[in-house]
Amino acid sequence: MPKKALKAKIKNLKGGACALSGAVLPLPDDPSLYDTHRHVPKMLGGTYTEENTVLADPVAHMADHGNLRERAEPLEILKSLVDDRTQTMKLALKINNQLLAYRRRTDHVNPETDAFLEQQLAPVEARLAQTDRIIAKTIKTYDDPLAKAALQVMGLGPITVAALLVYVDLEKAATPSSLWKYCGLDKASHERYTKGEKGGGNKTLRTVLWNAANVMMKLGEGGYRGIYDRTKARLAASSKAVQTRDTKGKLVTLPWSETKPCHRHGAALRAIMKAILVDYWVVGRRLRGLPTTTIYAQGMLGHTHIESPTDHGWPED
Repeated sequence: MPKKALKAKIKNLKGGACALSGAVLPLPDDPSLYDTHRHVPKMLGGTYTEENTVLADPVAHMADHGNLRERAEPLEILKSLVDDRTQTMKLALKINNQLLAYRRRTDHVNPETDAFLEQQLAPVEARLAQTDRIIAKTIKTYDDPLAKAALQVMGLGPITVAALLVYVDLEKAATPSSLWKYCGLDKASHERYTKGEKGGGNKTLRTVLWNAANVMMKLGEGGYRGIYDRTKARLAASSKAVQTRDTKGKLVTLPWSETKPCHRHGAALRAIMKAILVDYWVVGRRLRGLPTTTIYAQGMLGHTHIESPTDHGWPED
């Protein structure tokens, strides 16, 4: 039975209130505004049947699954700004890409659509620039020692710091590697997604960190640039096998030293991204009075020389 029809049937049979929150207010008439919830979850073999399914308010549903993060009001305001920026940027990129396809003649141009998109692009880009200015102003006056410390790091701008603040829950992240997994940096990009399954990490935060790593790579010596240089040099001389894509886009196994330069470049940028998350975790947990464990490279791999956040430009605690 289609999900929409199942929702309507259950609503008629079991009533229109949220089964998880106990709210007495009826659920909306529009089925897209409420969720279905399985008593027996999917991982235990539960399916969407009338007997196994109830209706739930989306917020209560998130809370039941442990996906709801409640933020203090200032952080909630910052989160709304970051979300606004993300959606506006997606819209600007979509319009720009379509206009580019018209100019490149890879899409058949419709003059009316072309003119319409040209008219929409300017206000969308103006809105994006305005949102960036609001975020910058908000984060610079944000009363949080972690935000103030992060803004002192060369290459960590207001957008990156804002994204880290709103998406990273330091109390929930017991280790730096848990942040790598949260961002989808715990595995190679071609292993990040599995068809038909959720996952892949927080793409928005990963994109912000990728942009920050690109900035840091161009800043010259010192800070995080050293991580980039050392990673590229190590991989260029490494005989360790890795899956990479050939000129036809197919996955092949080669030594790192024989991979395309762009693959080693991307790996070096991801090393910067992971280092940013480690430093943010260490500094943030200390500032919030939370324990910091030995990081994986030191505790499990036995590395003795581990760079500290101050080596990358973070201020002393």
